[in-house]
Amino acid sequence: MIPIRIRQFPAFVQSAIQRARVLQKPDPGGRVFHLCFFSCESYFRYLYCSLHSLTQNAGAHTVKVLVFNDTDQPLTDPQIAAIQALIPGTRVIPWPKSMGWGAEQIGWIWRAYGLAAEGAKDDDIIARVDSDVFFFNDTIFKTVARSDADLVGDGHYVGLKYSQGGCYFFKASAVRKVNAMIASEGMERILGEIGIQVEDIAATHFARRLNLKVWLTWFMMFPDELKNAGGLTPWSRWKFSCLHFVMKNKAAMLDAYEREIYGGQSPAPYREALKVQ
Repeated sequence: MIPIRIRQFPAFVQSAIQRARVLQKPDPGGRVFHLCFFSCESYFRYLYCSLHSLTQNAGAHTVKVLVFNDTDQPLTDPQIAAIQALIPGTRVIPWPKSMGWGAEQIGWIWRAYGLAAEGAKDDDIIARVDSDVFFFNDTIFKTVARSDADLVGDGHYVGLKYSQGGCYFFKASAVRKVNAMIASEGMERILGEIGIQVEDIAATHFARRLNLKVWLTWFMMFPDELKNAGGLTPWSRWKFSCLHFVMKNKAAMLDAYEREIYGGQSPAPYREALKVQ
């Protein structure tokens, strides 16, 4: 059997060339990134880590944060205060559970994207970022800001079949088109066209169904790749922009962030904030 890295190599080279071409374009400027997080009280530490990484690695891009706060297990007032102290202007919005399985939860996710897109320019970016994702450079922000794609996502772990969840980027105009389609045809009917009703597969299906421009590339690293690479090497930092901790032991995210970004000596205010209950 041919190792997956070898099978993926042609697609990776093509994606790397495409990324290089996009990054050569001038930044059009003015695009705002509206980042949507769906989180809860028990995920506060991971959410705070993700937001902290964002403050260090969004570059000069304008970023607005919306936290859709699970009404079943809401963030506490001190946790919300810590988040808003870290990123002033962060909107924390009570929201039904939106883990991303089934028509009801996917519907709430797209209502959230629609809310984020209200008042946004067509070329602004609406992004999903999971609480268990941290950024270590701003290359993906530079790439998305210069790209003309309607959906930019990472599909390398799933054979480039769809934009895997964790982090992906839609133009605001695309979000509005998808929500108009859902309103016209109904979520359950559209989801009946795909096998597994999960939000990332659904998001890619919605975009393709509308003939939107979808670009699946490489920017999201996974824990096994971090382990195999022996850490965030220069090659890893060139290839990827963020780490997605899709594993039960989420504490490994916090360990990796402190070890790989701060050499085991993270800032004291950051460490103190993680203790907020």
